[in-house]
Amino acid sequence: MRFLRRLTPKSLFGRTLVILVTPLILLQVVLGYVYLDRHLESVLNLLADNIAGDMQFVVAISQNPEHHGPEHQESLNNLAEQYLHLKLQWLDDKKLEQTGRRKSGWLYDFMGDALDHHFKTPYYLTLDRDFINVHAQTPQGVLKISTARKRLFDLSSPLILIIWTTISALALFAVASIFMRNQIKPLWRLAGAAERFGKGHDVGHLRPEGATEVRKATQAFNIMRDRIHRQIHERTELLAGVSHDLRTPLTRMRLQMALMPHSPEITELQHDVASMQSMIEGFLDFARGAEDEAIQHICVSKLFNDIIQGISHHALKINLDCPDRLFWNLKLGLIKRCLTNLLLNSSRYGSQAWIAVHVKKDGLEIWVDDDGPGIAESERENVFRPFYRIDEARGEETGGTGLGLSIARDAVRRHGGRIWLHSSSYGGLRVMLRLPK
Repeated sequence: MRFLRRLTPKSLFGRTLVILVTPLILLQVVLGYVYLDRHLESVLNLLADNIAGDMQFVVAISQNPEHHGPEHQESLNNLAEQYLHLKLQWLDDKKLEQTGRRKSGWLYDFMGDALDHHFKTPYYLTLDRDFINVHAQTPQGVLKISTARKRLFDLSSPLILIIWTTISALALFAVASIFMRNQIKPLWRLAGAAERFGKGHDVGHLRPEGATEVRKATQAFNIMRDRIHRQIHERTELLAGVSHDLRTPLTRMRLQMALMPHSPEITELQHDVASMQSMIEGFLDFARGAEDEAIQHICVSKLFNDIIQGISHHALKINLDCPDRLFWNLKLGLIKRCLTNLLLNSSRYGSQAWIAVHVKKDGLEIWVDDDGPGIAESERENVFRPFYRIDEARGEETGGTGLGLSIARDAVRRHGGRIWLHSSSYGGLRVMLRLPK
């Protein structure tokens, strides 16, 4: 069964063709068995019996003393050829030198069995390309009786049947293939649109076409796409609105505390307000990452150089390994925010970062390594949750709101890619991104 599964086509079009071809092959096999084996055997038995009966009739008449003599033989020859399609020839031999069949074979078997049933005298059967020849022993000598071989079997009849059934099966297969391809095309378009939508492309409204089921699937995809866009838009407006509204009272609080006399309590309040301000900025970054953005053809090395230049004020040494003329289709704002967050994380917990860009068959792979403390394997999935922070390694003194990796994963997913964490060969953490083509 596993071997058959490996041989089975994986596409719907291929499997549909198998469903169409299998009955055609079974029909050809059944037709060949019924006609060539059963029906043809019955017909050959009947034809051989008729031919042998005609020959025995001629032999019986020739043995009658009243039909001896050249005149009667000539008359018998004419009547046999005219009414029985048999050619008679009286040979000089008085006795058959050999009897039975010249050789074995399926036509010899049919004709020989019929002769054994009808003939009461010795005979010798031979078949050539055009004639069936029977040498029969008679009182006058050896009588050679010949008739056309096609009276017993004509190869053109079953051959024509096989040719026409094969041609009709191939024609049916071709027509069915064309119709099935036209029916499957809407499915291909729907699958392509779903894949592009999953990679963050704007696929627009798909026109329903094809069979009823395919039309319903297309309509469901359009409804799903609209709902996702609406939910993303509502989430973006909510986060942006809340974050914007909170910035005004926080700014007022900072101004009021700046005018107050310095004290330990005021310092703690200022620290709390700064943390809230950082959290709001993280909200805004998260909201901006949800906005729709057009895809651009971007030089990857220039993108990294711009990011490195933008965070040059941080005490982080960055080593870049990227091909110079590598271009990729990316959403510039999203991917820039993602990579900036990753490098800022490296600057918080380490002093050096390594960036490596690899072109794979299925997409672009980016590695960001650092020499920080790293993250335990049990926490590597948790750190992608919004506002999740590892207290032991990342306390308040390191800054951050716990949204950096959440924003990074959201940006990568909106490109249709994935992001995961590994231990780095430099002793810290390795963040791996894979962006599809």
